[in-house]
Amino acid sequence: MKSSRTDFDVIIVGAGPAGGMCAYELSKNDISVLIIENERLPRYKTCAGGLTKKAYEILPKDFLNLVENDTYRVNLTLNHRWGFSKNTSFPIVKMVMRDKLDYFLIKKAEDYGARIFDKTRIVSLAELPDCVHISTEMGNFKSKVIVGADGITGCVARFLGLRKNPVCGIAIEGEIIPRYDLSQLKGFNGSLDLDFNVIPKGYGWIFPKKEHLSVGVFTTLPKMKDIKQYLSSYLSQKGLANGYQTASLKGHQIPIGGKKQEILNSKRGLLIGDAAGLADPITGEGIYFALRSGQIAADVICNFARNCNLTLDEYTKKVNSEIIDDFRYAGYLSILLYNLSFFSYNLARMIEGINESFVKVITGEKTYKDLFK
Repeated sequence: MKSSRTDFDVIIVGAGPAGGMCAYELSKNDISVLIIENERLPRYKTCAGGLTKKAYEILPKDFLNLVENDTYRVNLTLNHRWGFSKNTSFPIVKMVMRDKLDYFLIKKAEDYGARIFDKTRIVSLAELPDCVHISTEMGNFKSKVIVGADGITGCVARFLGLRKNPVCGIAIEGEIIPRYDLSQLKGFNGSLDLDFNVIPKGYGWIFPKKEHLSVGVFTTLPKMKDIKQYLSSYLSQKGLANGYQTASLKGHQIPIGGKKQEILNSKRGLLIGDAAGLADPITGEGIYFALRSGQIAADVICNFARNCNLTLDEYTKKVNSEIIDDFRYAGYLSILLYNLSFFSYNLARMIEGINESFVKVITGEKTYKDLFK
């Protein structure tokens, strides 16, 4: 069934955290929004599903109903030879399932008047001087602004001529479900594991959920032969080879942010989240940066809608200043961590404060620039 309404202030393509947060913030400010999603909502999304402190603090407070596990302890290891643990009085990371988080934000936007079309594929997009025309399977639409929140392989960047050669790492992740009973998860409850160099130039993780573990390995390399074997070996080293079954195992690309400053907007379009390449260069974590870029985009678009003399260029400036510039320092540190592992291993063994500072980066108390200094 085609929509009877074709004109919107903003069309957002993609219903992940970036698109959902942007739609929510815009709709709250009486900006008419259409969200277009290729898949049926809610849809399962392979993702570690960890909300760092800086991420969950900017979400609507009732998101707490989605939390599957609060982690107050982070366990860091390097090459399985040296470990460091840090306990906090607050949850370092709150664990959620991405399908529930994404749908939560989309429904929040809908409560404020946003329209949602799922199972809808974009056929073409044309950016004109005074508007954007989109052709979809559900009809043709027009908006003042188009927002690409459709991931690293999304079509909006291609149509707008932005981010032509993104730098990517790869990850494989899935869910580990106990074969017998939930008591098998007891040892992982309330803590998260980050194990560096269990895969070349990358790390493995274990995140506890309510009835399973989210596990995976990530490498900053653009290709990795037999990545499944690295995950299998990692799970064996962590004692998870027997007594568990693996579900929803999937590999995907993750953008490596901070290689260079990029133009993330055109005259009437902009990119947010993974579509803008906003993932941590060390960990590949992207939820916070998706949420934050959605907020920045909404703020710039609101000002743009109210003042015809403004442009969307302010979005690129703010994202480069607040996010990508700090990614540059993370990139320097990733070279140390992943390319000079023997040196970084001995440095970490001798200087506990480095590890504590890394935890503070995760929580948002420090930046990578602070840690680099």
